Amino acid sequence: MDIQALKTFLTLAEVQRLSLCAEQLCLTKSAVSSRVRQLEQQLGEQLFVRNARGMQLTDAGRSFYRHAMVMHQRWIRAKLEIRDKSSRARWLRLGAHTALANDLLLSWSSAIRARYPELGLHLEADYSNEIVRQVAQGTLDIGLIFVADTTSGLVVEQVLEDKLIMVSSDARALEQVHVDRYLYLDWGWGYNAAHNERLPQLQSSLLSCGKADLGLPWLLQNGGTAYLPARTVASQLASGLLVQVADAPEFKRPIFATFAADAPDRALLDTAREVLAALGS
Repeated sequence: MDIQALKTFLTLAEVQRLSLCAEQLCLTKSAVSSRVRQLEQQLGEQLFVRNARGMQLTDAGRSFYRHAMVMHQRWIRAKLEIRDKSSRARWLRLGAHTALANDLLLSWSSAIRARYPELGLHLEADYSNEIVRQVAQGTLDIGLIFVADTTSGLVVEQVLEDKLIMVSSDARALEQVHVDRYLYLDWGWGYNAAHNERLPQLQSSLLSCGKADLGLPWLLQNGGTAYLPARTVASQLASGLLVQVADAPEFKRPIFATFAADAPDRALLDTAREVLAALGS
């Protein structure tokens, strides 16, 4: 089976537009259509139907999608394995949600590097769905995410848990937190619902940020109050730059690791998970 036709099928299934698929793959629309027809002829089934929402998978297309994903994953892993063996170095490709990159991904990769200096490392940071996609494709070996994604062929396990605490430059008690000085950070739907229920008086804040890793730099530069992971503010609390608001509720947010169930170097993955567990102990 033509691997380029397979990649075209997967891309079109994701973007659902011939023009967008062609743009992403640097092809013409007719080339995209030709590759899809080639697959349909080989399978003897129609894979897409065009409607008002674009190119939608048929029942046969949805069934084939799972197999196509696995075949594409294995192809990418085979290329990486051959490249790694030819370079005579073992490689470990780590990914993490952007909110975990500056601290947890850095600490994790540094600990692995210190323990195994001969190991090649590659690091990526992106949002959870993109990290999952790269792990599924085989371009990442293991990724840290906030959402327990159930993509076919991947293992997802909780590895750590963030404790989100309210910290402030000027408030020591909840009654001293002014809504005009409160930075609302979006830590995900579970946190948002709990925050709305426990702290309704802070929902009208004029400051909010969807990129949570900007929270600490904002507080250090502008002052105010926000919820941040306890692990990221330990030094600021110790130095007195920030204080924990004593009577504010605490929230917990799980961190998951995802990796391929049939990873070719499971021993290397176990090493990465072992080092990660040590960071949380």
